Amino acid sequence: MASDFIPINVNNPTVATQANLLKQYVGILRSAYEIGQRVRALMLHMHDGVTFTELEKQFGLPTGKGNVVFDLVNGSIGAMESTFQNDDCKQITEQLG
Repeated sequence: MASDFIPINVNNPTVATQANLLKQYVGILRSAYEIGQRVRALMLHMHDGVTFTELEKQFGLPTGKGNVVFDLVNGSIGAMESTFQNDDCKQITEQLG
């Protein structure tokens, strides 16, 4: 397999004026993905597919919203991994807060 890595050169800010912004965006997305995986891993141990009470308690969610939030977290990770085609990355930022 050929290398597909694309380096971002931030060493010439006079020419590459937006390089740092792109590098920051990549870093934030990477961090979001890794945190999402951690959150999902925890959530998987806090429900049985029917009862989400512990998940709601641990993550500070209103009663009855655990399944919805789990689906958003799971769906957003799936979207990042190209497992699912959805807009959960956008929806999670608009529905939670």
